[in-house]
Amino acid sequence: MSTMRRNVLTLAAVAVLLAVAGYFVHPFGSSTRLGLDLQGGLAVILEAEDSIRAPRTNDGMNQAMSIINDRINRLGVTESEVQRQGDWKISVQLPGIDNTDEALAIIGKTAVLEFYDVVDFGPPFATEEEALQAAGVDSETRLPADQRIVRWPADDPTRTRYYLVESPPALTGSALSGAQVGFDSTNQPKVDMQFKDDGAVAFADVTERLAQRNQITGQDQLLVIVLDGVVESSPRVSERIAGGRAEITGRFTLDEAKNLALVLQTGALPVELTVIDQRSIGATLGKASLQQALYAGLVGLALVAVFMVAYYRLLGLVANVALVIYGLLFWGILNGIDAALTLPGVAGIILTLGMAVDANVIIFARIREEVEAGKTVRTAVDAGFRKALSAILDANVTTLITAAVLFWAATGGIRGFALTLGIGVVLSMFTAIVVTRALLGLLAEWRPFRNPALTGLRVRRENKA
Repeated sequence: MSTMRRNVLTLAAVAVLLAVAGYFVHPFGSSTRLGLDLQGGLAVILEAEDSIRAPRTNDGMNQAMSIINDRINRLGVTESEVQRQGDWKISVQLPGIDNTDEALAIIGKTAVLEFYDVVDFGPPFATEEEALQAAGVDSETRLPADQRIVRWPADDPTRTRYYLVESPPALTGSALSGAQVGFDSTNQPKVDMQFKDDGAVAFADVTERLAQRNQITGQDQLLVIVLDGVVESSPRVSERIAGGRAEITGRFTLDEAKNLALVLQTGALPVELTVIDQRSIGATLGKASLQQALYAGLVGLALVAVFMVAYYRLLGLVANVALVIYGLLFWGILNGIDAALTLPGVAGIILTLGMAVDANVIIFARIREEVEAGKTVRTAVDAGFRKALSAILDANVTTLITAAVLFWAATGGIRGFALTLGIGVVLSMFTAIVVTRALLGLLAEWRPFRNPALTGLRVRRENKA
């Protein structure tokens, strides 16, 4: 394959990549997502309570952070930040959250799921205070670990009943392997649950015991499903249920069923978390910060472009074209992977813009050396790229390794910086080594481009003689 044909095919492939990037940049594609510092969102601090039922421990806090991260990821929130503050606090930042109450209910919900035989329930009480008095404690004293107050809600609040449960649950949420939203025969949302192997056996045993009692007494037996101390469902059991499946039905909206399935999928928090600080961050400051960052980036880009043209002339113009291609591809990739852009991310983009120019400067310097050695511009282009390649790879690969380590080890804004830095490094090498080389290879056939004066390439006097 001839060199010219290879350059044409290379630029055609770049044009296809630009078209794909343009889809994500154009309004009919994806829009750029902004981080908490640019678009606002929810910032909340949760504190673990030291209860008898769920004592706070270091391992429990680490597990709670992992579960909260999992719930946030399932919510579809990117560029979130979950960090420990001190020993017993967790800081959570969620960019772009519209319904803060719903988000808080999901990330902070303990999600302790328990299955009870209704016979285990004691006599009903009209108020929680009465149930606590029956347990011998008041509202400011914690229940012993082997006791629990369960609320059984009713349509009429005056008919809501409280029970003092002193028996362990027949089954807990730790036996679940999955949970999804489904619909019952009347097309109402429900939550379908699947049990692990040992949980399926235990669930079958419980339902078999209820079914046998039903045959003996002739009365419907209830399996009470309790989530965080509130009865969510109480299905009647008349036969053994095998297969490791159960469901929670109720008057759920679709969103409520989705949220319930989400917290069941991620498991129960090992500690009880209380919101001690909650702030909804407005986007006004974020927009101002973004405008300032973009203004700084555009000014810097314009100055670099002017310098490249003034110093390298036609070569500088080629570098600027490659820089524009770099920017469009970068924007398309960010939108394509649905990454949230933060101020540290903007800093990474601006930094890699300079790095993209650096690669071109190294290449042009090598081309200039070849021209000064007496070679023609066409020959100098090939030799210059060949000699510059190792230096460009060495410099960028080390930066890429640093970006990868930062992305793996860091969180939040620093991770966003590492992401844009890594993408920028790869794209800067691509545009410098592939795009710029293809453009120069084609332009080398153009007679004015062979004039060193138009390309900013000096020629030694002895070579002119």
